[in-house]
Amino acid sequence: MAGKVIKRIAQAAPFAMILLMVILYFTELRGMTLEELLEYTPSEPLAAALVLILMFGLKSLSFFFPMMLLYAASGAVLPIYAAIPVSLAGTAVMASIPFFVGKYAESELVDKLAGKHKKLEQVKAIGREHELFGAFFLRIISCLPYDAVSMIMGSMRFNYGKYLLGSFLGTAPGAVLTTIMGESVDDPLSPMFLACAGADIVIAAGSAVAYRSYLKRKKRTDED
Repeated sequence: MAGKVIKRIAQAAPFAMILLMVILYFTELRGMTLEELLEYTPSEPLAAALVLILMFGLKSLSFFFPMMLLYAASGAVLPIYAAIPVSLAGTAVMASIPFFVGKYAESELVDKLAGKHKKLEQVKAIGREHELFGAFFLRIISCLPYDAVSMIMGSMRFNYGKYLLGSFLGTAPGAVLTTIMGESVDDPLSPMFLACAGADIVIAAGSAVAYRSYLKRKKRTDED
């Protein structure tokens, strides 16, 4: 009996942390600007890098805090040769935490989360086809909640290595571009900022087209 209680508590604890982070977001962090975020970031490079990676971890439990703000903050406070690795390390942390929450939590709770959002149900369909490609595709299209997708993939018992590699490859282009944009945020008309912004728009537009094409193909397949 005691073992079951402990197991229940262990499974519920991550969701309690997520609830706490959601409350914190809506009470303190909602609408935070880059300038405000930088006020919480130390000026010393090593301390700044550690704080930013910690923020990526906290973001992974909030479901709402914009990860692009963290990428931009990396570029704004760190030299670009350090900012890009920090952003990529933050991406790995951000992808991993909700994955393991989903893997070890009660699957019924994750199913309820997916059931509330029809688009999240598509994660299961895409993921079953190919784990590495499924993770990559769901990241590159970037139109589904990042943390919720991670949790669902964890609940589906994806191979962690394939999941992380696919997520990393799908997220890295936007992460690097936004980090570079953060470096030149004080000069938004600079060629570097405009080039990165343009590339980001192209990736977003391409991902939207790819996602719509996938849905159309899937619909035709289901009808057949």
